Amino acid sequence: MMSKLSPLLLLFLASFWSLANAETLSPRGYGQVKFGAKLDAVEKQLKQVASPQKREFACDFVKFKKYPGLKFMVEEGVITRADAGKTIKNSAGVAVGARLSQVMRAHPNIRIEPHKYDENGHYLILSTTDGRSALVFEESNRKITQVRAGIKPSVEYVEGCL
Repeated sequence: MMSKLSPLLLLFLASFWSLANAETLSPRGYGQVKFGAKLDAVEKQLKQVASPQKREFACDFVKFKKYPGLKFMVEEGVITRADAGKTIKNSAGVAVGARLSQVMRAHPNIRIEPHKYDENGHYLILSTTDGRSALVFEESNRKITQVRAGIKPSVEYVEGCL
């Protein structure tokens, strides 16, 4: 009986482990990309060169083939933030399309600020306890429209690179 359970138990544990380690956007990073890391070190770790390879400005956005649906902000060669597509999961469990009331109920400590360009919108900011990084959600007409995460002040830049 025990020999029949072992493969099932191993399969269950493997499934649990992969779910527990699923890549999730957090204020600290995504997958193998940690905010504050140097771009060249992350490229070596991923064994992949970010695109575009040629960057003319001190601040730019890059992508990795390994992580579709994410754009990473690079400032002076350091990854400081990630802007997520609609399918990317985040550590707060807030999805694009979620209602403002749901987010406020789930995260009563969320900071809400007026949107710079959308009179019907807001920025919802969930900072880490040390205040150095955050998840930022953009909301319009009471629904989440965009998600990003990273270190401050980069994560709070409204227009991307300054």
